[in-house]
This record gives sequence, structure tokens and C-alpha cells, in this order.
Amino acid sequence: MNPEFWFTEKYSETCGFSLKVKEVLETKESKFQRLDILDTYDFGKVMLLDGLIMLTERDEFVYHEMITNVPLFSHPNPQDVLVIGGGDGGTVRELSRHTYLNSITEVEIDEIVVNAARKYMPFVGCGYDNEKVNLIIGDGIEFVKDKEDAYDIIIIDSTDPFGPAEGLFSGEFYSNVKRALKDNGLVVAQAENPYYDTKWMMRSVNNMRKAFLDKVECYLAYIPTYPSGMWNFAIGYKDKAPSLSFEKERYEKLQLKFKYYNDSIHKACFALPEFVKDLLKQKT
Repeated sequence: MNPEFWFTEKYSETCGFSLKVKEVLETKESKFQRLDILDTYDFGKVMLLDGLIMLTERDEFVYHEMITNVPLFSHPNPQDVLVIGGGDGGTVRELSRHTYLNSITEVEIDEIVVNAARKYMPFVGCGYDNEKVNLIIGDGIEFVKDKEDAYDIIIIDSTDPFGPAEGLFSGEFYSNVKRALKDNGLVVAQAENPYYDTKWMMRSVNNMRKAFLDKVECYLAYIPTYPSGMWNFAIGYKDKAPSLSFEKERYEKLQLKFKYYNDSIHKACFALPEFVKDLLKQKT
């Protein structure tokens, strides 16, 4: 009889999240990170990077719908979108559903993530099938340094703030991102969670605040396989606050079908619990 095989992501020395594994489908090392693809009983296919859950087949839709549709329906007329990171393809999959977009550019540093998603996770890897998606394998930090007034929306779909992703949480990076945005542009970044990663969450938020002169809001989504289940997104803006902006006419015209996002969620996600508000008062 084969022994049970469990994967556990440790959130701290005394807490974590475990999944029973059917099979390890792939393990590969790049010069940036280790990638594992698991097949699990409850959450289907799972992608790990350096032993941390990046996405699961069962709940990835929450993250990808919320990192894309909140900024898209907050912007009055988005045409050109840049994604930094997002090598699994889920973010460009969601963007591709917005057929009015002129261009979708993704800069992903590690090709093994893209290849694994295409091979084992077609539910997200299909994002690369859209002809509007221009995939560039390269360093997103370097990519934005010479861009100016080029994008309506920039999405920072990064891994956790270690190794190749650490620079995506820096003040210099957000200053370059702001310059790359058009006059009414928006940037949204995954910004960790308010339970286990408060240091990195506030580093990301405060560096964005410095670049955007405090024109930054946070919103939340609930993702079962992410630490604490509560995930924070930070959104910087040049013009109107996203919490006060919703393109209702475009939303109703498109008639897109979602699993998580809708018009009520768009407004409600900016309503923050008191402990998160208190945390966001920290300026250092």
C-alpha cells in the first residue's frame, strides 16, 4: 500500500496549509526558482514556485478576475495594458476577454513557468492563445525603465517578494511604472496579505504611495489557498480614485460571465475591515 503524500506550505513555524497529493507531474529548476506542478485531490492542478502555492485549478479564478477586472472597469477607456509577471497566463486570459483592448503585453522573467502552464494547466495557459497577447521573456523591472506615457493599465502579477520578484516591491520600480502610465493610468499590484506578510504588504503599499503621491487604494479578495485566505491588492492612480469609478455601461454591454467578480464586488472590495485600515495607517 502506497503511503499518503501531503504537501504543506508553512505560513509560520506553527501554522500552514496542507494538500493531499495524487501525483507530482513536473519538477524543474531554472536560474531563478524551482517549479513544481502537483495533481491534488481537492484543488486539482497546483503550481508551486520555491515551495509556495502560486495557483490552483480550483480557486485561481478569484485572483485573476480581481487583479484584472477591477482596474479595467475603473478606467474610462483602457486600450493598452502591460502585465509584469503572470507567467501562468491567467491574467492575460482574463484581459483577452475584453475584446476592445488594443494591445496586451506581458513581460515574464522565467520561461519555465510559461511552458509548464501551457503543458499542464490549459485553464490558465490558454491565455497565450490570443493573438493580441505579446509575450516577452525578460526582466519587467528593466522593461519599464525607458517607457513613458505608454500604457493605460499596468498589472504587477508577481510572485512573493523574494528572489527575482523582490525588486517589484521597490520605490524605484513604482516610480518607473508611474512614468510608463498615460495621464489617467492605473497600476495594480498583488500586495500580499494582512495576517502573515504585513511587512511586505506595507512595503509594497508605501512605496506605491511615495511614487503616486498617496493616490493609492487597497482592495481585498478571498482566495482559499493563499495565506489567511484574505489577499490584498494595491492600486495606484493618476486621476480618479478607483473606488469611485465604475464603467457600468461597458460592464453591461460586454455581458461577461465571471465566477467571482461582479458590479457589486467591484464596489464592495474597497470596503476594508478595521484591522486592515489600522495597518494601512503605517507610513514606514
